[in-house]
Amino acid sequence: MNNILLRNTANFIVIFRSILVFVIIFFLSLDSLLWKITGLGLLIFIAILDWVDGYVARRYAISSKLGGLIDTLGDRITENLLLIFFAHKQLIPISVPLIFVARSFIADFIRYLAYQNGISTFALNKSRLGIIFVASRTSRVLYLVLKVAIFFLGGIILVTESLMVIHGFSLQVLLMNLKRIIFYGSIALVLFNLLRFFLLVYDSRFILKKTFTR
Repeated sequence: MNNILLRNTANFIVIFRSILVFVIIFFLSLDSLLWKITGLGLLIFIAILDWVDGYVARRYAISSKLGGLIDTLGDRITENLLLIFFAHKQLIPISVPLIFVARSFIADFIRYLAYQNGISTFALNKSRLGIIFVASRTSRVLYLVLKVAIFFLGGIILVTESLMVIHGFSLQVLLMNLKRIIFYGSIALVLFNLLRFFLLVYDSRFILKKTFTR
């Protein structure tokens, strides 16, 4: 039993942070400033957990192809739900989560085909650009930092709005600048997302050809 728990520790962390996303959205939706700040703190917490699950998998040598799929699933739940939420709050364009959701379905279908062929998540990328912008640790960290920055900015904006409404603080200039930053940041995130997606499709062309020509 202990071995089973150890082997799935990273997976349990992914499941836990995925559940926390629903809690965060609930807190950020409340009128209470305290609960909004709590939601903001949890946003930071799940970003740390995203690093922790990978560290645990490497530290105890419990990485697996299934674990990679579960980690990707957790990422999809986190990014898609939060982007939809912030689009609902009119902080980012609705096109951002729509592109992310569509990209997620297609990309994860490709990764599933790769999994069936015995290829792990990032082992699929063989081209030079695919390795640099998709599979490399630097690229993944940059992508994570950009997403976390967008989510954190969204939380900051909601907290700032509450400060203005509840406590009457004059923060219009700050709020306007934050909204401008999150808007252009979300566009940059989408462009980076699409670049990684096109490179994934390119690197998976042989698997796609093999699948659809059987």
